[in-house]
Amino acid sequence: MTGPDPIDTSRPHPARMYDWFLGGKDNYPVDEEMARQLLQLNPLGREMAKCNRAFMHRATRWLGAEAGIRQYLDIGTGIPTEPNLHQIAQEVAADSRVVYTDND
Repeated sequence: MTGPDPIDTSRPHPARMYDWFLGGKDNYPVDEEMARQLLQLNPLGREMAKCNRAFMHRATRWLGAEAGIRQYLDIGTGIPTEPNLHQIAQEVAADSRVVYTDND
């Protein structure tokens, strides 16, 4: 049995670039370099990532408080960013459960 594949730090990864846009620490110079190139194409990239994250927080709070949702499936999780989906959901309802999935 072998362990997980090593992280390829020679190529940018979308999840690490998203982490960089959000001001996270789980990215590498190659991710920052590509993210900066994307900002040259669209200077709103960082703001768009923050808006996306804020929407997830608002939607999760509404789903838990107003719609009574207690089970969540996060598809394409990427790199966990504080607060995580389960933290937001469990602020509203402690019995909320989350399954995180991603392709790597």
